[in-house]
Parts: sequence; C-alpha cells; structure tokens
Amino acid sequence: MNFSVSFNPAVQSGAASPDLASLEPGDDYETLVMEACSALSDAGGSRFHIGGFGNDEWPLDVGYDLSVFMEQFPLLMASVRERREVEVDLYSQGIERTLTFRPSGDLVMIHCESRTNWVPNPECESIAQSELVAMLSKLAEDFARGVKAIKFDLSEAAPFDRWLEGEV
Repeated sequence: MNFSVSFNPAVQSGAASPDLASLEPGDDYETLVMEACSALSDAGGSRFHIGGFGNDEWPLDVGYDLSVFMEQFPLLMASVRERREVEVDLYSQGIERTLTFRPSGDLVMIHCESRTNWVPNPECESIAQSELVAMLSKLAEDFARGVKAIKFDLSEAAPFDRWLEGEV
C-alpha cells in the first residue's frame, strides 16, 4: 500500500444547510475550514481517507481529522509544488502522526513518524511529485464540491470558490 489521501463528499441529498450565524466576513482560512468540516460531518455520508505506511485505512473522521489536514493544506500544496520540504502534523488524539514530505528529484519522499504505539511499516514511501500534486488537487476539488453540496455559503469563499473551478 502506497501513500494515498482522498475525500469522498458523499453528502446525502437534501442535507440541511448549517447555521451560518457564526461566520463573519473575512474569517481566516482555518476558521472557514473548521466550519466547513463541522458542517460536512453533521451532514453525514462523507469520508476522509489516508492510507499508507502499512495501513490501508487510517481511522479518521471528517469533523476533526479532515479539518486538521485541510488547515495545513495550503502550505503542503505550495511546498510540494515548489519542491520544498514540509511537515503535516496529524495531531488528533489516537492518530498522532507527522508526515514529512521531502523532494527528491521527480519524487517526493514521505516519512511517517508515529507518536503512538502504531508503527509505520515502512516508515518512508515515495510518490511522483506530479502524482502527489494531482492527488492533492483532487482532494481540494472534492472538498469544495462537498461544501457546495450542502448548500454551504462557504463554497463561495476563497479558496473554496477557486477549488471548485479546478484552480488549486
């Protein structure tokens, strides 16, 4: 099993629109992501997936774990594109893993460090840089589609509006 990350926005049709009273114009990206992930979780049906390092399916949820990942997404995407090293800290209780993405020619080496009893095997995997960019772009587009599917006004906020257009 090689590293993979995806989001399946299987939002149930007719899902209720969340209360947007807590959103303020100009809310920062992290706040928007937390609100979106909470709404996606409440709507049900969506699935966040990370696999690799000897485990096909990490035990992740949409409300918290997806939020943690997406909060770090802009830096991850920019760093992968620019071939710079970057860490993603999946700090959720029970997951507690750090993924370090290191460029190596046309590849990206991904090192997984666990802070629990779970031991990644192998600790390091590689993926073509272009394949990783495509995988992350699809995740962002699927995330934005999920947000839009629940009639969430957030889908019109940056960067989600651009992601819907495939501009990741």
